[in-house]
Amino acid sequence: MPRQKLHRPAALFARTLLGALAAAAACGARADDPNPYYLGVSASLAHDSNVYRVPDRVPILTGGTRADTYWGAGLVGGFDQAYGRQRFYADANVRNNNYVNNKDLDNVSYGLNAGWDWATIDRLSGGVNVSANQSLATQDNNNTNLPTFARNVVNTEQLAARVRWGGDGALNLDGAYSHSHVGYSLATSTDSSQDSASVGASYRVGPTLRLGAGLRFSRTTESNASDSSNGTNLDLSADWRATAQSGLNARLSYTRQTNAGSGGTEFSGLTGALTGTYAPTSKLAFNATVSHDAGSNSTFYNLANSNTGQSVTSLSQNTQTTTAYLFGASYAATAKIGVTAGVQYRHNKVDDRVNLQNTPGDTHDDNTFTASLGTNYAIARNWSLACSLAYMKRDVSGLVPYAYNANTVSCSTQYTLR
Repeated sequence: MPRQKLHRPAALFARTLLGALAAAAACGARADDPNPYYLGVSASLAHDSNVYRVPDRVPILTGGTRADTYWGAGLVGGFDQAYGRQRFYADANVRNNNYVNNKDLDNVSYGLNAGWDWATIDRLSGGVNVSANQSLATQDNNNTNLPTFARNVVNTEQLAARVRWGGDGALNLDGAYSHSHVGYSLATSTDSSQDSASVGASYRVGPTLRLGAGLRFSRTTESNASDSSNGTNLDLSADWRATAQSGLNARLSYTRQTNAGSGGTEFSGLTGALTGTYAPTSKLAFNATVSHDAGSNSTFYNLANSNTGQSVTSLSQNTQTTTAYLFGASYAATAKIGVTAGVQYRHNKVDDRVNLQNTPGDTHDDNTFTASLGTNYAIARNWSLACSLAYMKRDVSGLVPYAYNANTVSCSTQYTLR
């Protein structure tokens, strides 16, 4: 029986908030900016050498093809409006995606990101952000399942709120809360919900260095596995702005992760992250990140795909630990042409209980390497073009090991009215 789709609270909240933000921004537009809105159309064309993300030796059982060309067309829109000490913003897109050969993968995707930033004269500030996205899931979204030839649509929703006291002062006090939900159309995939909260303080010890400490808590529940996990983190942080063009941000945490079910996601030890940025010239910039985190949803974030404008969800589900190495570079060749490049290596230690032959609590390794090269061209004020090349290689161990690679080339264009 197909899984019945429910109206998620976050999606309902997103639609309500978007309407409220539109009304508020309209008021702000009369006060500050006659045209804070944009509305446009987008189109893309891509070719993927391995659309199902399966090993070379695995035959395509659906009668389709391993490689395929697909195209998409859709609408984009949004606004960004300041109103006094507040700011309202929203970005939305909807797209119809069609495959030339594998018609069973045709889908409609959408993305919404909206929020409200606020500040008072008493050094209080904060914000609320909500996002809701739908896209075709790939095997690296829900990375504990063996490859499947069925269409699997993933919905992700996130609501986050933060508050800060201190402003530009030496002492800052921070608090944050977020709720996220991940749901799949296939019953064999793992739906999950996560709540997290944090409190902390930071102090500027010099003109370029800020040190901080805090507590962070999380609870993750898997709907079709009846498992829940709880995480407690003691965080120490440092933010060093060496120059206007370079800096380092570091976090060292003691993490304790417990599991109330039969999963193998329990962990106790050190985690953390280190990010560095460097811009030797006004046109060239580099960034690098090394991170090691624990938790069944240790990596959950929404990214804006610069080539298509779509929202892309990156997940590391059912993991005990996730270690990632990322490096990126950008170059502004001219005022209208930009080039980006990036590589990423991600190592997941994954709870193996989803492979039913395995002993509950076992883990396996899931390693993914990706590399990309892209360029964007602002043809005119309202018209842009972007193209990219990408390579992906994934190697999964365990009782039923498998590995695959994929090459993707894509181009997209967008025309907006502002």
